[in-house]
Amino acid sequence: MSGNVDQDAVLQARNVLLSSARPTRRQEAEAYRVLAKVSPASYAPKLANALIHLSFDDSVRELPQARLDLCQEAVDAARQLDVSDPRHAEVLLDALKWYQRRLFELGRRPEALTVGAEMAGISRRTFDTDPDAPLWTGLTLWARCLAEEGRHGEAAELLEEFVRHSRPGGAQSGGYVWELIAWCAEAEAAGLQDMALTAAGELVELERGQLALGQCSLASLLLALLRQAELYDGYGHRDAASATLDEATTLLAELAANGEPKIWSGSQYTYWVLLFGLSGRADELPAPGRPAPALGAYAREWAPDIQERHFAELPALREAVERAEDPADRVTAHRKLTIRTTLHSELRRGHRFLEPVLPLFDEGVSLTRRLGEEARSARALFDRASALTAGHRYADAYADFQEARKLRNSCDMREVRALPASRDPQG
Repeated sequence: MSGNVDQDAVLQARNVLLSSARPTRRQEAEAYRVLAKVSPASYAPKLANALIHLSFDDSVRELPQARLDLCQEAVDAARQLDVSDPRHAEVLLDALKWYQRRLFELGRRPEALTVGAEMAGISRRTFDTDPDAPLWTGLTLWARCLAEEGRHGEAAELLEEFVRHSRPGGAQSGGYVWELIAWCAEAEAAGLQDMALTAAGELVELERGQLALGQCSLASLLLALLRQAELYDGYGHRDAASATLDEATTLLAELAANGEPKIWSGSQYTYWVLLFGLSGRADELPAPGRPAPALGAYAREWAPDIQERHFAELPALREAVERAEDPADRVTAHRKLTIRTTLHSELRRGHRFLEPVLPLFDEGVSLTRRLGEEARSARALFDRASALTAGHRYADAYADFQEARKLRNSCDMREVRALPASRDPQG
């Protein structure tokens, strides 16, 4: 122990931590500040963790600079660990993650991106020395930063690498479902059609494997199939989309008749909201040079500055719907409003999000029916069917789904009849 350390302060710090009365977050941080000076190897990680927790305390809730300062101190504490310490990368990554978030909260985006690049480097170096180390946080967070900056191709490459190293676990490695969705999203945003379809297909296969092991719901596989069908349709692969919808129809019929074999957690809501948000990407193109949400990530994980701006625009979107004079424009604006409102509602209300937004889905169906375009009506019905599926209202979802498929098939038949007689309809 260093002779410069106040022995009484050390004793008092130990007493605070060993007391039967639980210390406050601030008391805990103060105690670890003292002890970390005595033994960084033992107490620096605990100090970093305590400071991060203190940044969530009510006493600093309205003080963003104070929260940033605490997280900066947590990073400094984490750096006290020797790089040879096996905990070094994990402790430092956790501190940097929260420091970056506080920078985003203050609008200091360039600095936050620098932190993101550092985190990616830490994860990369750790993986190069220990391929089994579960320290991909830096790379996945960096991929999200790249996505928000519009660098979708780079983000897709990073996420593809993550998925590649997760594959050996097969269906047992269900934890990489979220990265598969993000990979698919970024590949689509980058215009990498083959990669996007590969990612969507792998998501479906992963869900099939997990379903066989009893580790996912029927609805999860159904929603993955709907995303795959949507991509097929968007890329002009109508036959493949139809085959995928056939499988989805069978699953939804089973759910409507018998429900899920067992009860699942509320993560199914987040799963659907995430996939539903991706379906509106074409209407959410950002202005050049303006950061935008990483739609392949859960809204709670977006940078705070982007999250706040994105949802602050909701009143303006509602006004745009009301102002639209052309019925087709109104349908387009309304769907954009529906998607963004759904994302916001799930973020704020958790598993209770669905009931408040269902009227928007009803309104969307009514608007498209008045418009009289079968393709748009089918889209609105598919949207509502997927929402009802997420809400476990399978019979209602199945009715919408069947109607949507009839409309879609009607559109297909009209396209075939419109082809020149000399052209092979299957060509």
